[in-house]
Amino acid sequence: MKENQDLFIAIEKYLRGEASAEESALVNQWYNSFNDEEVTITTPPEYSKEEIYSKMQSQLAAVVTPATPVVSMGKVWMKRAAVAASVLVLVSAGILIASRVKLKMSADVTVTSATKAPVMPGSNKAVLILDDGSSMSLGDSSTSQLTGASVQGESLVYDQSGTTTGGAVKYNTLQTPAGGQFAVVLPDGSRAWLNAASSLRYPTAFTGNNRTVILNGEAYFEIAADKNKPFVVEIAQMKVQVLGTSFNVMAYNEEDAIKTTLITGAVNVSSANATKHLLPGQQAAFNKQEQFTIGNADVSAAIAWKEGKFEFSGEDITVVLRQIARWYDLQLELKDGMPEGHLSATFPRSTSLENVIKMLELSGIHCEIANRKLIVRKS
Repeated sequence: MKENQDLFIAIEKYLRGEASAEESALVNQWYNSFNDEEVTITTPPEYSKEEIYSKMQSQLAAVVTPATPVVSMGKVWMKRAAVAASVLVLVSAGILIASRVKLKMSADVTVTSATKAPVMPGSNKAVLILDDGSSMSLGDSSTSQLTGASVQGESLVYDQSGTTTGGAVKYNTLQTPAGGQFAVVLPDGSRAWLNAASSLRYPTAFTGNNRTVILNGEAYFEIAADKNKPFVVEIAQMKVQVLGTSFNVMAYNEEDAIKTTLITGAVNVSSANATKHLLPGQQAAFNKQEQFTIGNADVSAAIAWKEGKFEFSGEDITVVLRQIARWYDLQLELKDGMPEGHLSATFPRSTSLENVIKMLELSGIHCEIANRKLIVRKS
């Protein structure tokens, strides 16, 4: 039968690592049926079912490392609790999801959209608000010049010899919109990368006994060492103080906690009530009740956005949805309350929104796009 021939070809190409997205989906659908007593397993004549199963398990072991947590969805399709691990690879999108349950496989995933133009991923863009209240747009092709700074590629770079005029300290604010990211090299040589929907307020020259900036949203910092002038990041009711180090701060108002992840060096995170010292690889979470918790960080996931990708490691679905909405400049609308479950997935931030929605649909999260809204339903 032609169906069997197509399957056999797809299996062989999959095992050689040459399968297309459609062929991978066909193989995964067939692979998921191994533990379904209601389905008759058809295998290529030169392989037994056990041989193919063993080959695919080896293939998956090479792709999904033990350190990668699996999807644990609160609500997904399954016929019985005891089922084998399965992997869905959306090859064209570069999305990898590992799951302990069978996902409902469908060749036709419908994405409802009332928006005529496709929704594009974010890009390098920002607005610089000057001390006098005037502003200018920045982007990849910006050639804007301003006193003491210039746009170089995707960064706003300040002169390292930044000075004040007439003794007055001036403050600028770099602001990224939803769907934007940008970097700034500050007057002391420290670097900050701003994620989507973020802002950083800073002086055009650092004077006094410290170097203080104010962050809203998320940024990754690489701080120029200066033992005489600590670098301080102020975020709402919390401060991060460093001398020279690299770290990530996530401080969106809509998230449950401010998270500071230390990559190298050492930092102190403090509030009105407590001060905590972080070591490399640790993360401090400061919640709405103004309480600190310190734990080991998934550093790769914390700074994945700066590396041009999404990386979720057992992340709460609502956190995933908020990150996606910010990057694709969409308003998140939850129709039936907060969806339950956790997701592990890695994919480039350049992935089309259509493929991201396909991933969510296959994971049991039902989405549609309408009027720049990401509308999510539980069922």
